Amino acid sequence: MKRKAPRKALAMTVETLFEAAPPRAYGDTTPNEDVLLVSGHVYGVFDGGLAGTIASEVFGERTRAPLAELCQEANRRIGEARARGGAQTGSAAAVVRVAKDAFEWLMAGRSQVVVVRADGSFERLAPEDEHVLSGDPSAEAHVRAGVRKLAGVRHLLLFTDGLLASGADEAMVGLVSRFLDGGLTAARHGATEVDVAAVAISFLPPNPAARKRISLYPRRILTGGAKRSSGAPSRRRRSRFP
Repeated sequence: MKRKAPRKALAMTVETLFEAAPPRAYGDTTPNEDVLLVSGHVYGVFDGGLAGTIASEVFGERTRAPLAELCQEANRRIGEARARGGAQTGSAAAVVRVAKDAFEWLMAGRSQVVVVRADGSFERLAPEDEHVLSGDPSAEAHVRAGVRKLAGVRHLLLFTDGLLASGADEAMVGLVSRFLDGGLTAARHGATEVDVAAVAISFLPPNPAARKRISLYPRRILTGGAKRSSGAPSRRRRSRFP
């Protein structure tokens, strides 16, 4: 009886970027209103202060539930917080869950998920939208979500709108080009001077010789659920799926 060859492990690296806007005046210590999430194999960015924190906690707590289900729960909790006067705004979101050969994705508002292929071409998974997770059940109708195969994908970029100077295609071309040249830190140059949260998931080819030809940028990783910037030096995290 012929046995199937074991599936090779999927190797990947994760880079994160989390920066507040430059101080507007001396002594200004306004925190970053964005939120960054790395929890298991769920990665996300949220824009909305307390509402974003609430959403990130929901996605970080139940990392195996469908993203659409978690989105409904996050929207409900944001609505409860706003009813109590604890959250003044809604939250944009861009979230992915990475599996062995596919990834699940979800977007709300102007936060983006972008697929970058090995040849440098890229695809936005959905256009920008002004509808955020506001706590109103009608907000869920504007959420975009789906599942995509990982075949041909070299990078997944998730970022809040602060990383992109404008929604124009030319701005996205420049962002992807800068990222391929120097990672998220390079992509940050030329962006608007506002808060930024971003995640870049890079998949390494199975051929070791091919891996050596890929430059691995300095990485900053936050683990253990949704957290704000730790202020620690950049470092790299490498993950493998069996």
